[in-house]
Amino acid sequence: MPAGHCSQICFALSALLSPALCAAVDDPASRLPAEAPFVGLLLPLNAPEFFRASEAVRLGCQAALAFLDKRPPLQVVRTDAQASSIIAEYEAAVQRGAAVMVGPLTRSGVTALATAGHITVVTLALNGADGDSPLPPRLYTFGLSAESEARTVARTAFGRGLRESVVVEASSLLAKRVARAFADEWFSLGGRISDVREFGPRGDLVDMRRGLADSQAQLIFLAAEADQARTVRPYLNNQIPVFATSQINDGKSDPLTNGDLNGIRFVDMPWLVQPDHAAVMVYPRLEGLSTELQRFYALGIDSCRIAGQLLAGQQTINLDGVTGKISYRGGSSLQREPIQAVFREGVGVSLESAK
Repeated sequence: MPAGHCSQICFALSALLSPALCAAVDDPASRLPAEAPFVGLLLPLNAPEFFRASEAVRLGCQAALAFLDKRPPLQVVRTDAQASSIIAEYEAAVQRGAAVMVGPLTRSGVTALATAGHITVVTLALNGADGDSPLPPRLYTFGLSAESEARTVARTAFGRGLRESVVVEASSLLAKRVARAFADEWFSLGGRISDVREFGPRGDLVDMRRGLADSQAQLIFLAAEADQARTVRPYLNNQIPVFATSQINDGKSDPLTNGDLNGIRFVDMPWLVQPDHAAVMVYPRLEGLSTELQRFYALGIDSCRIAGQLLAGQQTINLDGVTGKISYRGGSSLQREPIQAVFREGVGVSLESAK
């Protein structure tokens, strides 16, 4: 990697801790007129609540483009989280000559852009849109959807010959969406769900343990974040395999903290659970980032690798990415296949590494 580029990434990493500094020192590429078709990176960098995630995506994108043989120009397009700002900055970037747009990052931003319908260049949104309406032509989605991971878990478990499941879900809205995605895919495959258990701060976990003690289910799908999973796992039937999404992996590697998670199967990105993966080892690792921001950094890498292929006129996408295997099979969404992982000695690792 060129020394100057590494310095830029290191400076931007320090700026993650100081949003005001980063707002004052903008990416120079975003201020220069493009001399060639460029990639526009549309991020809510002016929205404090999304600044850190956006900055991690930006750093990942820059890291990805630095390794392309023909590095396309990049313009970072700053917005706030308001629909009017997102649409206005999108249209302005297209007018300046953007050949491919990457973004918006938020679900509300993608929904606003899709509803506006002014998609005149190929656009890779980094989230899904609300509702079931078809997306406009040239608008594609790619992201880190937990619901998509839940569907992957269902297909994996069914492919192993498992047919009867219990669903255990936290009381949060996200957990319910993840559980529903698993159930929809599981039913579509022909699987059965014999019991659904919800738990929360006021839930009776002892009653859950009694209810699951005699279960004949072949797996438990656990829709919960890491802290919630640590709380509920001791009350699950330990004779039944537990499957989950990357929600349960918060990056903590303390064997005592994560002791109750040992043995849980889940899906996650190679960037976090398989550091010796060939695609992962190519890119610089920013150790100062939290696990959540590492996910966004990895999203930036893969999304801008995809953008580079789109800019080169590729009609099909097949990438061995840092977030998983990425493919495009038609429609409006790119597919991301995360890898299989498991907790061993309190650490989430790929199944391949755990052998």
